[in-house]
Amino acid sequence: MKRINKLFPAIFLDRDGTINHDKNYLRDEKDLILYKNIEKPLQKFREMGFKIVIVTNQSGIARNYFTLTKLKQINSKLMSMLKKLNVKIDGIYYCPHGPKDICNCRKPKIGMALQAAEELSIDLQKSYMIGDSVRDYLFGYNFGGKGLLVLTGHGRKQFAKVKDEKQKPLAVVRNLLQSVKVIKKDYEKN
Repeated sequence: MKRINKLFPAIFLDRDGTINHDKNYLRDEKDLILYKNIEKPLQKFREMGFKIVIVTNQSGIARNYFTLTKLKQINSKLMSMLKKLNVKIDGIYYCPHGPKDICNCRKPKIGMALQAAEELSIDLQKSYMIGDSVRDYLFGYNFGGKGLLVLTGHGRKQFAKVKDEKQKPLAVVRNLLQSVKVIKKDYEKN
């Protein structure tokens, strides 16, 4: 008898500029600063039944700004900080490649989403991506879900680029807390 795994919707989140302040290539965990009250929207997403997954392009590794070991230390500290705020993160996925490298994991390509879906039993078509760049929200649509642009981090600068894209975000939101209302309304109607 074949075992059927239940699939779960997920909220995919960019890291720098979405969860924590963007430091232009965060190179050390001591410089990691979370946005104020970041736990509130993350806890609300969890209450709504979403898994929470961080997906982050980290071309600083390819550019030799920091090492993979350093990235893992930063991500470990991030997980620890969020745990202290009673936020459970189901996974962190990263692309260590530069913009000119040929890979399937650099957003808006969907390698990280496919890996997370396989490992965490995620239904990509019922999932959302929130980030502060056009490539973030396009990532959401590319994996079959939806994407939102948040105006934190580089979001305000990136907003000007939205008009040049065929695919528009589901919404442009001031912060993650505002995205909760948008996603709740959209998810309930589908």
